[in-house]
Amino acid sequence: MVDIIENVSIFFLNKYKKENRVIELDLAAGKTIKEVAKELRMSFTSISNIIKASERKKELQTKREENNQNGQIKKPLISTQAYNLFSDGKKLTKVAIELEIPSKRALRLWSKFLRLEKMYECYESYQVFQDQIPELLAIGSFIKENNVDTRNISRILKEATDVYDLQSYRAEIQNENRKIETNEK
Repeated sequence: MVDIIENVSIFFLNKYKKENRVIELDLAAGKTIKEVAKELRMSFTSISNIIKASERKKELQTKREENNQNGQIKKPLISTQAYNLFSDGKKLTKVAIELEIPSKRALRLWSKFLRLEKMYECYESYQVFQDQIPELLAIGSFIKENNVDTRNISRILKEATDVYDLQSYRAEIQNENRKIETNEK
């Protein structure tokens, strides 16, 4: 039972939590890519990319620290500052206020950030379905609570539509039977 709960919790980790977990397992625990892949259910390529990105980030941080020690203090670009704030989970309005930039520019930077993080499709889906979010969340909760296999969701929805169609057809037949019975009397 504990294994099932761990597997479900790993499945629902968001991208940033998975990245942090990969780095923890790789650096702190000293696990191999194969062991990390098995534990987090990720591909070797994804894990390798996360580790390389982490190493590049550390190298850049080291270079910045060296430059700061040499008296060369360079202020990062507004876009870099914005991306860092978005990565830290700051909201769009907070970033605009903190960086003292117009909301339109903050929105453009946020849009670019989403594209860079390959999350833009999620935002586009939000724009399309924003009025149906409560219903979609209810469906998601139902799926989670009832352990529904999401690979079969289209079949399940088709069957639900078929059931509705059958119920409608049944109601039509019942109405026709009533009409025939009233005409016979």
